[in-house]
Amino acid sequence: MKKLLLGVLLGASSYGFSQAQNNLSEYEAQYQKALLFYQNNDFEKARIAFSQLSNLRFNNPIVPYSYYFQALAAIKVGKYTEAESSLQNLQLRYPNWEKNEEVAYLYATIAFENKDYAKGLQIANAINSDSLKNDLKDLKRNFLSEITDPKKLTSLSEQFPEEILLKERIQAKSSEMSSTKDLQQYRLNKGFLNFAFLLPVNIDELSPDHPRRSNQYVLDMYQGAKLAKAQLQKEKINVNLQVYDISNDGDQMLEVLNNAYFQTTDLLVGPLYSESNKLANVYCESYQIPLINPISNNEKLLEIFDKSFLAQPSVKMQAIKAAEYVTKQAFLGRNAAIFYTSSSTDSLLAEAYKQVLVKKGYDIEAFVKVTANSEVIASKIPDKKLSHVFLATSDKKAGLAMLTALQKDLSTPLVTTAEAFQSSNLSGATVAGREIYCIDPEFIDNENPEVDKFKKEYFAKYGSIPSYYSFCGYDMTLFWGRVLSKYGINFKKGLDDLDTYKQSFSTSGYDYTQSQDNQVVPITTFQNYKFVLAK
Repeated sequence: MKKLLLGVLLGASSYGFSQAQNNLSEYEAQYQKALLFYQNNDFEKARIAFSQLSNLRFNNPIVPYSYYFQALAAIKVGKYTEAESSLQNLQLRYPNWEKNEEVAYLYATIAFENKDYAKGLQIANAINSDSLKNDLKDLKRNFLSEITDPKKLTSLSEQFPEEILLKERIQAKSSEMSSTKDLQQYRLNKGFLNFAFLLPVNIDELSPDHPRRSNQYVLDMYQGAKLAKAQLQKEKINVNLQVYDISNDGDQMLEVLNNAYFQTTDLLVGPLYSESNKLANVYCESYQIPLINPISNNEKLLEIFDKSFLAQPSVKMQAIKAAEYVTKQAFLGRNAAIFYTSSSTDSLLAEAYKQVLVKKGYDIEAFVKVTANSEVIASKIPDKKLSHVFLATSDKKAGLAMLTALQKDLSTPLVTTAEAFQSSNLSGATVAGREIYCIDPEFIDNENPEVDKFKKEYFAKYGSIPSYYSFCGYDMTLFWGRVLSKYGINFKKGLDDLDTYKQSFSTSGYDYTQSQDNQVVPITTFQNYKFVLAK
């Protein structure tokens, strides 16, 4: 501000006095005396002297400077109301004064002095003078450095997202944290949540002209998360969403983790790749924050790190819940035949299902790898009555092949995966009289009011139909926003509280009681030409 004032002083001297008329000599003499008070830092005397000068009804080039310096001197002695009044009178009498941007500078200063930082930034950012650029930056930096309340800093950053000085201030605030405990306390008290999406955005593919977008699911997930942010705001829960384009590059991941602003993060979604995921997990263990694996069902991700969670149930959890469902049904007998196709996930699911059934006292009459060929499958089915057949597959032709192979016993229930069928290939004749149950972690219940509500909001916002990943991003952000808002760093206590799971979601929801694995596994059955939740 000192630099700016000297410029104005010089302007007043070179222009005002050289143009003054002889009959204004007394006014000039009084102006020079008031100016001397100001230059000698006697601001109270300067304020009174300039006030007397500005009240005289002269009309000459010096008068607006009297108003201006009255305001300056009033600011110096903390009389901000008088300063603002003086500036208002100046603008009223001289609306086209050439120094109006300097006047705006003083208005910004008054707002900052009154701790009205939003108003100060709004005024300062509207000033376009190149000569004031450095002074404005110094002014903002000086006053923004006074803010210690993280809630205030974040609120301002949301109002002025392009204000680099605010981001620097937030980073500086987080850098002041000397320990993990300090960071935890800061996250607990800051009044908002930071969620980081560490996903392979593949920015090069974002162009509308790009022939193929491998990143579409990432965009869908983020768009769902943004709608959840709006919903959480209605619930007085403030969540900031940050997206980081992360591949399987360890150096890239370390660069993000070492960023001071990133260290205020409360939850990580991703990364999806092993190398970057491992580093992120180590970070989350150190800082006691959850990491959500949004699309993986690999329970090995949970073996080492206890802050890592699966949004989708693991293969093992799917087997457990499917077996629990089967044992509650009125299937005849306590035996089963288990089949699986070629993928590694198929064999893992089949083996996990087998182990659960054996523990529950079932006899396994067959455990066989097959292809999606009805004749091959038929030749492997045991020639005895079975309580049910289990087919683990990701081959969309395998389900129909299994139904054809079971023609000799239409009453045998089939338990399989949602990937086993293309619903367009299933007709009333194909499924007539059959019991078919599918493990379907990605099931979206179109009869659910939450689903209908989300679809309408999503289409209104983005002009497209939401994918499963859109639902996933929405529900994950809602669920963890509510949990972390209520429990903070004690989020595991919240996960073990049954009340946490009473709210409904657009997907089938979550259950992490005493678990890092999502224990909600939708089981569907085919009715009226569509799959619905099995009772």
